[in-house]
Amino acid sequence: MPISFQGLKRLISRPKPAETYPWHIFKELEDSLNLIEDFDQIALNFLGKIKESIPTDTLVLLIYDQDVGRFKVSAFMGGPGREMRSVGFSGVEPLAKWLKVNKSYLSLKVQPGVLDYLTAAEREILESLGIELCYPIISMNRLIGILLLGAKSDAREYSKQELSFISLLTPQTGIALENALLYKEQRERFRRMLRADKLATIGELAAGAAHEIRNPLTAIKSSLQYLESKSRDETARKLLGTALEETSRIEEILSGLLSFSRPTEIKKERHDLLESLEESLELIAFQARKQKVRIVKDLPASALLVNGDRAQLKQVFLNLLLNSLQAMNGGGELKLEVGPADGSDLLITVSDTGEGIPEENLDRVFDPFFTTKKGGTGLGLSICYGIVKSHGGDIEVRSQVGRGTTVIIKLPLKA
Repeated sequence: MPISFQGLKRLISRPKPAETYPWHIFKELEDSLNLIEDFDQIALNFLGKIKESIPTDTLVLLIYDQDVGRFKVSAFMGGPGREMRSVGFSGVEPLAKWLKVNKSYLSLKVQPGVLDYLTAAEREILESLGIELCYPIISMNRLIGILLLGAKSDAREYSKQELSFISLLTPQTGIALENALLYKEQRERFRRMLRADKLATIGELAAGAAHEIRNPLTAIKSSLQYLESKSRDETARKLLGTALEETSRIEEILSGLLSFSRPTEIKKERHDLLESLEESLELIAFQARKQKVRIVKDLPASALLVNGDRAQLKQVFLNLLLNSLQAMNGGGELKLEVGPADGSDLLITVSDTGEGIPEENLDRVFDPFFTTKKGGTGLGLSICYGIVKSHGGDIEVRSQVGRGTTVIIKLPLKA
């Protein structure tokens, strides 16, 4: 049950003087949690209330993302700006385990021995951000988030009262965040169902139209080739050559439509997926250097053997990497992460710090011919969608304007 404002008061074993305890913060937070349904607003409001009461340099709220099995930054105040979005912790690594088991805050100054228990990557993140406190955000006995606090801006130590104050804010916020997250996931699930139905319908129409167009197009192309071979007039030959180029372009578009609706026969073979990913990265490396885009890889050390069409999967990876580069003309960071989602699925995540995609366009990114790129056909992501689905997987695009885009591919990991 959510903790009420009066209930928060009763949780204090030794009452503090009224003027020293910020009771109005509890009341304001309770009122806002009852009114706000938006997940992002709840997260920012939570951090704002802490910042209002305690002068801390850095506040970071990470929420567990089931799709990728990691705690990812949901909201922050202070810190290194856009780079904060790349901060994350695995749900199975020591920090999450410690907070889940102890269900209390971790003070890195008071309990420095815990640092030895953490992984090198976890220690590096905490030290680089100057984190002093880690609080678990728990709902229904589950660790759904982690709150990180840096040093205080007045250079003082955190008092027992301040530590207790944060502990009292987290339970009700955890429940509110969980409810908002469930609502958000439900909406997203419904959107995916609608998208799948829509794309299935578009696919059937596209396949029918492509076949109907291809037959007369073949006759037109043959006629143009015949006329070009017989013509002696230079101007006529030039016009016929242009017409032939356009028919070839139409054929490519039709092939793309057919690849989206009914991908070519899958030639499954057992191969190392990491090889295809590395080859794709090599192909874009020069362009990335030219655009001053930094490539970050988080790949397993051992091979990832999958049954799939090597060429088709490589086409998907290359397309996604090129899309990310095109979104970062002024430089940025392209991150490729690969790891197991659970016992039977594999996650491939491609993230960029580019311009992002407006929310109203997110549901259309897989539609054939939808594009915001000048000169683009709008078939790249459509084809990727068809290939991934034909492999029994799923593909999802997440994006925020000004923050970048993340594409998540989930593939069955079968021996």
